[in-house]
Amino acid sequence: MTAVVALLGSASSACRRSAGTLAPDDTRPTLRVGVGGFTAIGNEGLRALAQNFVVENLARLSDDGRPQPWLAHDWNLSPDGLSLTMNLVSGVKFHDGSPLSADIVVNALKVTLPSTMGPAFSDVESIAATTDRQIVIRLHQPSPFLLDALEVPIPKPGATLVGTGSFIVDSPQSPTQMHANDGYYLGRPSLARIVVTNYPSVRAAWAEMLRGRIDMLYEVGADALDSLEASSQIATFTFVRRYQYAIVLNAQSEALRSKSVRRGLNMAVDRSGLVDEALNKRGIVSNGPVWLHHYAFRSDLPRFAFDTTQASQLLRAGGRGAKKLQFTCLIRPDAPSERIALVLKKQLQAVGVELVIEEVPSDKLLSRVRGGTYEAALLEVISGPTMLRPYQLWHSKGFLNVDSPAIDAALDQVRYSTSTESYQQGVGGFQQAMMDDPPAIFLAWMERARAVSKQFDVPPVESGRDILASLRQWKSSARATQASRN
Repeated sequence: MTAVVALLGSASSACRRSAGTLAPDDTRPTLRVGVGGFTAIGNEGLRALAQNFVVENLARLSDDGRPQPWLAHDWNLSPDGLSLTMNLVSGVKFHDGSPLSADIVVNALKVTLPSTMGPAFSDVESIAATTDRQIVIRLHQPSPFLLDALEVPIPKPGATLVGTGSFIVDSPQSPTQMHANDGYYLGRPSLARIVVTNYPSVRAAWAEMLRGRIDMLYEVGADALDSLEASSQIATFTFVRRYQYAIVLNAQSEALRSKSVRRGLNMAVDRSGLVDEALNKRGIVSNGPVWLHHYAFRSDLPRFAFDTTQASQLLRAGGRGAKKLQFTCLIRPDAPSERIALVLKKQLQAVGVELVIEEVPSDKLLSRVRGGTYEAALLEVISGPTMLRPYQLWHSKGFLNVDSPAIDAALDQVRYSTSTESYQQGVGGFQQAMMDDPPAIFLAWMERARAVSKQFDVPPVESGRDILASLRQWKSSARATQASRN
């Protein structure tokens, strides 16, 4: 078994102002965070985790997909939709003390917007600073995707883990220990330090939390959630991620070329049963590619019904006749993927379909999907909260190389909409096109949970948001304070 990487830290090890004098930081708690399985992806997974606390974005996305100001104080779109003027929050500094300026943001946008917007970046004509705090982005044609893309992170140029956030990494080479940014422009954090300990599995981290050796379990597995919820010492917080499980279907493969076959497969899946059995009821049934809380999402959008009789008819109409349909689905070698695949295998057997499961490492799975050398693949696809994200996946110029003029037309209508009505029509058309010629079987939105010791007070956050959004305001609870006095 892989050795546990224990990275210990405490408030008592904080810096001292002078010999024999404790710094004020020493009165604030250290949050010990346990993560599981990050050894499989090395230091990059830990860097991505640290970046959540260290680097900030121009805007944050609300649960309905609308951007809200963050490092950007405000913005204004010109009446013709061809110019966005954005003002930065004043007084913001990077961790090295240098100020956040419009020139730095402009350079960051020129680097990150092409990948963030994908094909839609061709709509951008220019990005320029007009003052030290003001930026103007000009477009060739109006596009709501520009506002969607304002969630881009703004690190210090040349240093991905130097940002403007409420915590500072002790060492970028080992981003597992962070200390409070006491000069943070929104106020001094209530925590002194964050220390991340990486365990070989979520189960190992879970066991350490039950022993009181860590204060927070970064991600709770479905098998651990019931146990932790029953604990009087631990509080659990669930939220729905903007990712969903989907079986991507390669329409270029012989077995899945027929749209009738792919429609039949969609109708053969009991999504409610899958959530109950494979995900231990820790998920939300998905009916398509559009984020269920998006402001343009409507409950009356078309969706596939579970109907094995019609599924069988569609499979026969797809030219299979008496020949049994068999195809291979690539999955990652992890417990959730295995459970989902086994439940799907059983459900598809009911309509005479044989699902062959092939486990491959994550990097090879994505490589085969990108290269088209697969029949089907179980992926965790990001689908919200904006429409830019499904555009990046399902447009013919996007990541999955889907070739559908109808899907492209609907997504392009969303991309170039200049009215709410046109935008909503595009979203509805996208959902319909994904049903008429489905490139995937959408299964379930992913529910995740954090577990936190009741030694900490966790302030409430906006409905649907992750509690990490309020991390800088976490502090010792009354029970912890009382225990320390005793």
